[in-house]
Amino acid sequence: MGNYPKVTIITPSLNQGQFIENTILSVINQDYPNIEYIIMDGGSTDNTLNIIKKYDYAIVYWESRPDKGEADAVNKGLKIATGKYVGWLCSDDYLEQGVIWDIVKAFEDPEVGTVCGKLRIINEKGEFINYRFSTVPITFDNLLNGNAQILQPGSFHRLELFQRYGYLDENLNYAMDYELWLRFGKYSTFKQLDKIVANHRFHEKSKTITAYAKFIPEIKRIRKKYGGKMLCAKSIGIFRYELIYLFKKILRLQ
Repeated sequence: MGNYPKVTIITPSLNQGQFIENTILSVINQDYPNIEYIIMDGGSTDNTLNIIKKYDYAIVYWESRPDKGEADAVNKGLKIATGKYVGWLCSDDYLEQGVIWDIVKAFEDPEVGTVCGKLRIINEKGEFINYRFSTVPITFDNLLNGNAQILQPGSFHRLELFQRYGYLDENLNYAMDYELWLRFGKYSTFKQLDKIVANHRFHEKSKTITAYAKFIPEIKRIRKKYGGKMLCAKSIGIFRYELIYLFKKILRLQ
């Protein structure tokens, strides 16, 4: 569309009827003129499909059929995406208005493969909890061994990186985005935006809350795969979390 590079946004979804309308509206109400919106639903049995159908006119493609999890759903969307830049937004999160312009502008640097911004963390009711962002420069080494973090709802990538270096690892259930960023970080650079890009919702059914301990074994395997140092800021942070988790588990047993 003219001089506006197409941006594809993919929403993987499963039984998030409570939140998905907010997600959809945050995408279709963006004022950027060239957005391709794809929803890959895993066979929802709540009111999700009724909400998707309500906005069918603004969704380029959607389907509802069983999948093998978030990575599988996102990969299916990536393989039909036609945008120059792409991001995925889970069905309980939502974008800040006007941010796609900033994303596209950041990609004007041809060396940049991934653009990422800050997140506003909210609760189930949409109430503010805190802000989350990387306090150190995002580089391959800082992701692997340091304290750098990329916040998935606030990140976008060049589609060609997926086509050239591979899609999400479907053998991972929790830390597939971390593995992807390390893989892409070997071949391209990261651009950080000093602004809120998306809102990430913490609620009782979100993986961030229900399965955070399960992220750690996958992160440790991924770090080993990419040659992570045994003693570094990242490994110390993981060890600290494991101690806290163990302590809380012991207290619950008493």
